[in-house]
Order: sequence, then structure tokens, then C-alpha cells
Amino acid sequence: MARTPEYKFGMFALTAICGLVDSACFLALGGVFAELMTGNLLLIAFAMARGDLFSAHVVAGLFAILPFALGAFVAGRFANSGHPMGGRLVGYPLEYAAVLAATLLALVMDPRRVGPLEHDLATGGPGEWARPVIVGLLAFGMGIHNALMRKHGVPDVATNVLTLTMTGLLSESRWAGGSSPHWQRRALSVLIFFASAVLGAWLLRYGVAAPLVAASLIFTVALWPLMKGRAE
Repeated sequence: MARTPEYKFGMFALTAICGLVDSACFLALGGVFAELMTGNLLLIAFAMARGDLFSAHVVAGLFAILPFALGAFVAGRFANSGHPMGGRLVGYPLEYAAVLAATLLALVMDPRRVGPLEHDLATGGPGEWARPVIVGLLAFGMGIHNALMRKHGVPDVATNVLTLTMTGLLSESRWAGGSSPHWQRRALSVLIFFASAVLGAWLLRYGVAAPLVAASLIFTVALWPLMKGRAE
């Protein structure tokens, strides 16, 4: 009988997916983040401080924040159902479907690339509506993802909150007088996220959809351990 894969391997895969998705969104889909809501809130706050309450920066941020909030709410309904595996069995396929739908839309529509300095998320000609829809689908999936991490996260395997991971890695290291708990998985999380963001930025030379295709392929492989993998 084949051995059930470990759940944490799916977590490492999600770390790579997050780096790929955010590189595509920030560098090519309007200068926003699909899953780093801290960044979006800061961009909106800076725009509001300049008096640009209804600027493209604010609109672009809302295209990510609102679907993210909806995804987190929906995932919470499943995760809080009382079934120990409910969030994993339903949430991850739903997140996968959102990422896959965004990838297919990017492949079909091939939207014009818009960098972080332009923030032209929703205008520019026929078919430009695809960008905010792609961002919204990805943000919805990342909202699900982050909600599931609250319930089914693996200790010290970070998929996106690298500030806390790096802080723990350094402040609890043996050099700092700590016991270096799980330092390997903390370091690996940081390296995977960084490398996947680099890869996502590099893949953009082949089109907006390229890093999303890579994310979808990784997610396809990771879906089984995410749903059925052995938890620690």
C-alpha cells in the first residue's frame, strides 16, 4: 500500500505558489498583492494620505482586499464546521479552482502587462477587464488559503508571513541563546518563497500567464497531500 504523503510537503508547495502569484500580481497585474494584505493596506493608506481617496491605487487595492475577505469568510465556514478535515477537504480544492480559473483566464485573454508604478488595473481597452477579474480570483483563493492556515497550519512552515518566520529563525537561534526550534523548515520557507518570487518575475518575460501556469502546476501536484496528507 502506498504511503500517505506528509501534509507539510503541501505547505512548502503553497509557499512557492504564494511567491509566484504575488510576483505576477504586483509586477504585471496592477501593482497589488493577491495575498499580502499588509502591502495593499499600506498602498491605500499612502494614497489616502496624498488626498487620492478615489485614485487608481485605492481601486486596485480594493480589487484584491474584498475578494480576499470573501475567500477568508467562505473558508471559515468550512473550517469551523466541526469536522476535523472539513477545511482541508473542501477549502483546498476551492482554492485550487480559483487559481486555475485565474490561470486559464490569463491564458485566454493575455491581458496587457501593467507594472506597479502605473496601477492601471481596469482601463486601457477591450479585454482589460480581465486584469481585475484575475486579481480577484487569485485574491479569493489566497483568502481561503490564509484562513486554512489558521486552522491547519504546520508549526514553523510559513507560506507568506515571512517577517515572523525570519524573526523566529534569528531571535531563537543558538547564536542568540535559543534552541533553534525547527530552524530547517523556517529557513526553507524563506528560501522557497524568495526563489519562487524570483522565478515568477523571470517567467513574466513569457507573458502574464506564465507564473500562474507554474503555480497551477505546483498546486496540481500538491493538492493530494494538502487534502489527505498526514498531519504532525
